Amino acid sequence: MDIIIKLMKKFIVLLLLSWLSLGAIYRGQVIKISDGDTIHAWVESFGRVKIRLIGIDAPELEPSRHAFRQTRRWHKSMRQIEYLGWKAKQYLKSLLPRYTRIKVETDVQLYDDYGRLLAYIWKGDILINEVMVREGYASVYTFPPNVKYVERLIKAQKEAQLKRKGIWGSDFGLDY
Repeated sequence: MDIIIKLMKKFIVLLLLSWLSLGAIYRGQVIKISDGDTIHAWVESFGRVKIRLIGIDAPELEPSRHAFRQTRRWHKSMRQIEYLGWKAKQYLKSLLPRYTRIKVETDVQLYDDYGRLLAYIWKGDILINEVMVREGYASVYTFPPNVKYVERLIKAQKEAQLKRKGIWGSDFGLDY
């Protein structure tokens, strides 16, 4: 019985240590923007990588299962989702033009199921993930254990919702 308790304690300590080993910060440079929550960049120690911005979900550019879920979550038509997806991509491009120097901060989990590096993107002292949410181009979309900045992202989303920005608004410039 004592052996089992000692093994359980060791396991819990190792588990806690793995959760506490928060990510690192790497220098990088933007290569291109794929959509409102995915970029391609050169990152030290990784080389050229596809990066999924942690904690956010931007509207999709094309119809898909995920885009359909977005129509229900945000109460928008598929056409509106696609238009907002285009706007989100253009906005992210304006924040991170090609060759922009960035800091890439990882969290607990390095990669998603699609092989993309999961990261918070910093331009100077500006958290780009947060800006996308605050301006209404993305919503909070967290997957534990990658939750380092979740409080900041939630606060940014509340601001966007109050101001009815982007996905939280109703004026899209579309003719119906």
